[in-house]
Amino acid sequence: MAGYTLYGMGSPNVVKVAIALEELGQSYDLVHVNVFQGEQREPWFLALNPNGKVPALVESREGGDSILFESGAIMDRLAMRHGAFGGADADGQALVGQWLMFQMANCGPVFGNAIHFTFATQDNPYGANRFQIELRKLLKVIEQRLAASDYLARDYSIADMALWPWIRTLEMFFADDLKTPALRRWFAEIEARPAVTSAIARMDAIGKLDRQARREASAEQLDRYFGRVAWPD
Repeated sequence: MAGYTLYGMGSPNVVKVAIALEELGQSYDLVHVNVFQGEQREPWFLALNPNGKVPALVESREGGDSILFESGAIMDRLAMRHGAFGGADADGQALVGQWLMFQMANCGPVFGNAIHFTFATQDNPYGANRFQIELRKLLKVIEQRLAASDYLARDYSIADMALWPWIRTLEMFFADDLKTPALRRWFAEIEARPAVTSAIARMDAIGKLDRQARREASAEQLDRYFGRVAWPD
């Protein structure tokens, strides 16, 4: 029996958790959540995350399961629980936390909105331009950091695991902005890690289910998923 169950889709915030589990040598089951048809709004999933977002991670333990949502909290907990990739001392932990929060508070929202307003809709040039500007500003910060340090928090950590899937996703949309030398070196080194290769193989299978689910979703379901209309109570 796997120690963990990861619920999600093939999105960067789920991929990062899979990478962390692989790097930590933890067994886990992977459960696909059909977000296009609204499974994340069903009672069974809301019991895992009342905000109705993936990922959610369940750890099977004697005395009762442990449930966590929010990918940053999950990453931090895994590093603390298994004693690796979270910083060797208080200063190291703070540095990892700083760059993990940089990804969570800045890169995730900005990168996601840049993709959405540029490619999911063509009727909001202000939104597309605003988030493209912010995206390029953040990429400059990342390049500067990686030109000075092998990894975000000096040593390879959950901060790198959290950012890497977002850069991988950006390659499909903003490849010309990702050709800076330090970023390319960092990306290739992480891509070559066996744990990352294993995580991506599993998550790519989930991605195929996502694409099928999107093809099968109704126009109304897609409107809800993309936030054009509200989900019903």
